[in-house]
Amino acid sequence: MKEFDQKAATWDDDPKKVERAVKIATSLKQYFRGRSFKKGLEYGSGTGLLGFELDSMIKELTLMDESGEMIKIANKKKDKYSFKKITALQYNLLTDPIPNEKYDFIVTLLTMHHIMDTKAILEKFHEILTDDGVLAIIDLEKEDGSFHEYDFDGHLGFNKKDLEDQIKEVGLKPFDYFTIYTITKTTEYGDDKNYPLFASLSKN
Repeated sequence: MKEFDQKAATWDDDPKKVERAVKIATSLKQYFRGRSFKKGLEYGSGTGLLGFELDSMIKELTLMDESGEMIKIANKKKDKYSFKKITALQYNLLTDPIPNEKYDFIVTLLTMHHIMDTKAILEKFHEILTDDGVLAIIDLEKEDGSFHEYDFDGHLGFNKKDLEDQIKEVGLKPFDYFTIYTITKTTEYGDDKNYPLFASLSKN
């Protein structure tokens, strides 16, 4: 987490990250138009860029991230938003005790590819999701390893079938999958390369 602790103070200064969060949140709000969630969780939330943008569809928001510095920034931003209740916690679902709280909407953005044991984190999500809850995983489609500009030991994106097979194994039911956003990066040769992000939606 040291890398993300170091980046926390300037994380929200990147207009591309802010734009990405706004556009993904807009897509989710349009998709779930007319549906309101009582308790939402953004896991791997960073400073809460995505979670905070979902204020019109979630009444109570919990932000969880392993980076204490990211959570400090999130806590400083809470008063700007209209949620009934906001909680920001430094937390690791794989090593910390499972919360007593249950959530009817869990969203994670570009976090799953950093977690090596995909099935284990899916099991944790299943445990804390309400009976009629929705899990929204937003992450990279399978890529060639060029997305990260440093030595990276996580997943190089995900294959739809492989991910959905693991989702089913833990007892969740996938019900939709679509491209929700595309990140464009300029390569060392000056070319633009696109990295699609999928939204995988599952329910209990």
